[in-house]
Amino acid sequence: MLWVPLFLLVPSLIAVMAAGKRAQAASGRTLAAERPGLWRRRALIVGPQAALLALILLRSDLEPDVAAECLMLGILLGWITPASDDAVLGEAGVRRGWIGRRFEDLEEWRLTGSHLRFLLDGEWTAVPCPPAHQSRVREILVQANAEGESRFQD
Repeated sequence: MLWVPLFLLVPSLIAVMAAGKRAQAASGRTLAAERPGLWRRRALIVGPQAALLALILLRSDLEPDVAAECLMLGILLGWITPASDDAVLGEAGVRRGWIGRRFEDLEEWRLTGSHLRFLLDGEWTAVPCPPAHQSRVREILVQANAEGESRFQD
């Protein structure tokens, strides 16, 4: 029965890695990112698992077999899983949580303040766009998706 978590964790880990790779491929190399609460989230998810793994490995009367493997996979899964409010601006697109879009696939966009705002599945959201990158990002956006620029002004 201890093998059941292992058979659930391995496909979950593969799915998370595939979704992350797909989103990263859509956005390209990272220019700016906001990951609010990243370390708190990792501490709350990974910390208890790491403590339990340490307990299992340090105690000689416990067998460090499948339980330790499951904990290690759970730690890795907790470490790499994105949060829904993670926001990344890349050279070729954007990532918001699990979703990655190329600039040419954005429904509508606008550069305002220090953010690139865009429509994602019918809802406006934003990723950081530092002033140092704005002219370059605007140039890329206009070239890739000029008709997507929003007429709305803040």
